[in-house]
Amino acid sequence: MKLGELAGKLGLELRGDGKIEISAPAPIESAGPGTITFASSERYAPMLADLRASCVILTSELAGSYAGAALISSNPYADFARTLAIFFPPYRPPEGIDGRATVAADALIGEAVSIGPFSYIGAGASIGRGSVIHPSVTIYPGAQIGEQTTIHSGASIRENVTIGNRVLIHNGAVIGADGFGFIEHDGGLVKIPQVGRVVIEDDVEIGANSTVDRAMIGATVVRRGAKLDNLVHIAHNCEVGEFSRLAGQSGLAGSVTVGKWCEFGGQAGSADHVTIGDRARIVAQAGIHRNVSKGAIIGGTPAIDMRVFRRMVAVEPRLPELARRLRALEQKFEAGDS
Repeated sequence: MKLGELAGKLGLELRGDGKIEISAPAPIESAGPGTITFASSERYAPMLADLRASCVILTSELAGSYAGAALISSNPYADFARTLAIFFPPYRPPEGIDGRATVAADALIGEAVSIGPFSYIGAGASIGRGSVIHPSVTIYPGAQIGEQTTIHSGASIRENVTIGNRVLIHNGAVIGADGFGFIEHDGGLVKIPQVGRVVIEDDVEIGANSTVDRAMIGATVVRRGAKLDNLVHIAHNCEVGEFSRLAGQSGLAGSVTVGKWCEFGGQAGSADHVTIGDRARIVAQAGIHRNVSKGAIIGGTPAIDMRVFRRMVAVEPRLPELARRLRALEQKFEAGDS
């Protein structure tokens, strides 16, 4: 599209010729004529001198030293992501219910919905306007799906789960399976009935093969704008706060409360009944065993303050040497040497 048209779609100030034709976004390292790229910080400044792209999205500070066509942005990375979405809109199948899908007679299907082949929509379920249910999705009775939500193939939405608007659920995810609860009794295990719900609020994204378990009583809740990577596990009665992000293979045991805007690195995990404050950052593979204060950065297992953890990690390679020195001092002391 013309650069002026793109600037209008993004709502950004254009410096340069609006008639330039933009064919695709590109990374700054390989951007050529007809492409648009971005520069988000001063470390990109040396690359701007030899840039061959037709346009670059950059900050007003960087724009002062760049003579080519530019879009001025307070957050070039975010606006480049918006540019990608414009040039590469997600695949959307045609509207309508495929003849090979099974839809209960009393299911409520909104306008402009797409339901793919071999999907199953149970009794009393509802799907809001403009939502997309890809092939081989199972939606149990009583589940409620909001508007403009997309559920990819192989996902399962269990009974009485509530999913909000503009939610994106990737392949193989399971929302609303039983929480993990058993009690020892008479030499065996008695299953604790999991009779609660799952509530997924608006603008949440749930990665492939991730699981959000239903509550024992009450609800497991993933708040607005939260993002779960692939292979993430959220156990029963947890609450994930607004805009928090959990990277792949991370997990929460039962009844964990995660605040707003928290970040979990890959394979990080938490013991049950822990509260994690807003804006906390959990380093990859950390093991949380107690409450985490607001804004804390923790790592290690058991997880501790990141500043202490870094010092511990720095010492670890020297432990064999320190052990040898300690044994030598012990032997010298035992021998009676001064």
